[in-house]
Amino acid sequence: MISFDTSALLSYYQAKAGLTGAGASGSSTPTATGKPKAVVPTAPWLAAKTPPTSDLVRQALSGHKFVDEAANTSSLKGASPDYAKLFATYQALNTMSALVTQAGAKGETAGQIDGLQKALTRGLGEVGAYVQGLSLDQLRLSTGSVMTSDKASVGVPKATYTYQTDTLYTGQVDDEVPRFKGAVTFNVAVKSFGVTTNVAMDLSEMGSTPRTMGNVVAYMNNRLKDAGFRTSFSVQRQATQGQTMQVNGKTVTLPSTGDDFSLRINGDSTEQLTFSAPSAAPAVYVTTQSGDPDPDKNPLTKDGVIENTLSKYSAAGAGGGAGAGAPGGKVFTETLQGTISTVHKSVTGADGSVYMLADVATPVNGQTDINGQVIKGSSDTALLKYDSAGHLLYARTLGATDNASGLSLAVADDGSVAVAGSVTGRLDGAVNGPINSSDAGTTSDSFVTRYDSSGNEQWTVRRGSLDDDAATAVAFGSDGVLYVGGRTKAGLPGATSTDPSGGWDAYLTAYANDANGQPKSLFTQQFGTTENDSVSDIVVNGSQVIVGSKENGEAKLRSFDVSPNVVTENVNQLDQYGAMQNVAVTYTKSATLTAGATRDLGSLKGGDLVGLKIDNGQLYVGGYTANNLMSIGGATTAPQGGTDAFVGRMALDLGDTSADALTYYGGTGNDTVTGFDVSNGTAWLVGSAGANLDGQSTVGTKDGYVAQINVGTGAVDWSQRLTGKDGIATPTSVAVDKSGASALDALGLPTGTMDYSQSDRITSATTARAGDTFQIRTRERGPLTTITIDAKDTLETLADKIKQATGYRAKVDISTSGSSNVLKISPASNSSTIEIVAGKGGTDVLKSLGLAGGVVRATKTDSNGKTVSADGGGPAYGLQLTPELDLTTDAGRKNATLVITRAMSQIRTAYRDVSNTALGLDSSGNSPTSGKTGGTVPAYLTNQIANYQAALDRLTGGG
Repeated sequence: MISFDTSALLSYYQAKAGLTGAGASGSSTPTATGKPKAVVPTAPWLAAKTPPTSDLVRQALSGHKFVDEAANTSSLKGASPDYAKLFATYQALNTMSALVTQAGAKGETAGQIDGLQKALTRGLGEVGAYVQGLSLDQLRLSTGSVMTSDKASVGVPKATYTYQTDTLYTGQVDDEVPRFKGAVTFNVAVKSFGVTTNVAMDLSEMGSTPRTMGNVVAYMNNRLKDAGFRTSFSVQRQATQGQTMQVNGKTVTLPSTGDDFSLRINGDSTEQLTFSAPSAAPAVYVTTQSGDPDPDKNPLTKDGVIENTLSKYSAAGAGGGAGAGAPGGKVFTETLQGTISTVHKSVTGADGSVYMLADVATPVNGQTDINGQVIKGSSDTALLKYDSAGHLLYARTLGATDNASGLSLAVADDGSVAVAGSVTGRLDGAVNGPINSSDAGTTSDSFVTRYDSSGNEQWTVRRGSLDDDAATAVAFGSDGVLYVGGRTKAGLPGATSTDPSGGWDAYLTAYANDANGQPKSLFTQQFGTTENDSVSDIVVNGSQVIVGSKENGEAKLRSFDVSPNVVTENVNQLDQYGAMQNVAVTYTKSATLTAGATRDLGSLKGGDLVGLKIDNGQLYVGGYTANNLMSIGGATTAPQGGTDAFVGRMALDLGDTSADALTYYGGTGNDTVTGFDVSNGTAWLVGSAGANLDGQSTVGTKDGYVAQINVGTGAVDWSQRLTGKDGIATPTSVAVDKSGASALDALGLPTGTMDYSQSDRITSATTARAGDTFQIRTRERGPLTTITIDAKDTLETLADKIKQATGYRAKVDISTSGSSNVLKISPASNSSTIEIVAGKGGTDVLKSLGLAGGVVRATKTDSNGKTVSADGGGPAYGLQLTPELDLTTDAGRKNATLVITRAMSQIRTAYRDVSNTALGLDSSGNSPTSGKTGGTVPAYLTNQIANYQAALDRLTGGG
């Protein structure tokens, strides 16, 4: 008797009849002649025995390859080589999954997690390189997504000619608006075609007409129309929902008290508006951080939700004038975007705007990225500009690949801005010092970035030593010189030292543009004690530079004289048309630094020196201390106990003590200072409030305060305790505009010129930096072309680069998404396929641009109604892997699990589709002729199967 495998024959008949799936792995399907038609190997995820997680982790940590085709034991002789490549990719992903699982294991130390993180990063790079170099017969595999077009989720803001205020009133449409009562006068200067016309607005001209939203808008529109302008105001009405409450265990919705009303400016591209008021007073801007950082008292859960706000107060006082607001009256409080973790400093500009320096983090718990900009690393620093009504005008992120923190901010009279701080890891496009920390290093370097008045980055300098250092203070000087102060644990390159030694030492350095517009260091001076020292602030008075520092716990002032050497030289430069021109350039070529007077203000006794200010030709210092005998004369108030705030006033030469004045501000508890500003002899302080501060009762669990103090007399003109979310509030900065409070606040309108334009540079509108890259190609395993972001690139210039790099096989459009313009990449024809790949070596810009990356191809519907690639190639599968994954946090590990699981699922899908195709089955594992799979099996099929079974029984002796 001839024996054979009857189960194979029965399976064949069942598959032919469509009664069962034929996609079982580790099998072959015979042809009608009995010869194998296709061999489908057993997939590793279906194997009876898989390596334990501990073995996979051990192999990865010992340096074994993640991708190893030879390690596959599931292959069958005669199977397509595509299977071995799919299985090798899957097993590499499985090993990475094991690393993520191990990182989340209980008791895993920080050092162990660091080792797992390094192994995972190596695995991501290995899998990425392997997949990008794959040549497959039956399919295509990409590390990114598979798309018909790649439309960016991050873009460049488009010009808008409208402006909407915050809610001015809640009520009925015909109600008189309380904030419109009294003397409300302001001016609108309209510049059109080079001619400026002033349109005065005085609500008293409305006479007895009720000052409702509609009537006030009608009055203002008539004034503008009579002057011949097209700009207009309108009323914006937003319906509100009634409040709900519990009554006898039932939820009851109360009627709405009214709708929300605001103003809208409908501008015109040919008309530029500038708002001003005849009477104005100081405005005080306070940033506050609130919320319990650890609600469940378990530091491992990281369940704290922190909220940052910007509040504006009027500081009018008795001389504020009509319409200027009451002393200490709150104008608004705006909640800042959730990714802002800490605000370090705020400064007002000459145009009435408010500049803010903040640290931003990756989004968690549904937060949105700052102004839509996706940061690259775990933290970055952001320069934020707001108008006087609290509306964000622009956001500029540094673009650090790993971590950055902004520590100081300065604004010049012409609107130029400088920010300084510390950075760790890669920072593309910076002018680097000779001994900076490496891209993979963990020590921090100092950085300083200079922006023009439009917020475009002019340059960034990164300068480090052999150990940690940070820039903590920055100030603009004359002749284009920018002064930077900070702290360092080692000698800075080219530094002149007095007596630095010990832990941290303080330093002062200066930068200026060279003849080609690039930053050049003019000098560096280190100083300090044998203990820890750091620069707190810098102020400039002509050629005099005064540095305030904390040295071994004492507050100290140092005066330097700087003599710049300004020259005019002819240099060769490219003009706007790309032609070389010889032009005369005036620049600061060098500078001489001479040390002058010093003054020791005494021990801070656990406190801090927070800031320096020059006002009306005198120097002011602010901070907090437990020392009741600070070395400043003219004390007008006495300390109250614990740590108290203090403000000192003295002569700029630091030697003359006749003009000294000192005032303390505090209660019986510990009070701190986190922000300090001065205007016209009055100081404003913010910080944490202790017990019995200024006789005010405690409001929350941990209160803050804002206080307005006359330094000459010590009188407190106004103060207020502050609370916030969860009863915890800490003010983080304060900035004063001497004429920022006016009648414009009543209408929610900003002071100064309304600039509708936005920078169109990619490096300004996103976290991309000059030097960031991505790669692109037009065929599988073809050469990758690197596309590099330049400092002045716009969406238009980047689109041209992409078209040229693909030989115009890519169609690149600039489309609209909300309030932004974004890139959209798609195939130029059905035969075109584009692959977009992340940049190498930490330079990837895809995340910053909001591009997914992967295979972009056109699709069509085949004769079976299935969507397939239009270029005739095999099906494409996208792993959607990211260049980096984080194992150091719970959120990072959850995301890593999601990303890797999704990639593994794509491999399984590819395997199933390829095996089904090889076996002649459809996507459900059924024969294409099987028809429907549910319901009653037709009688003829049942009879046919019964006959097949009877024949088999006879052949095998079963019947």
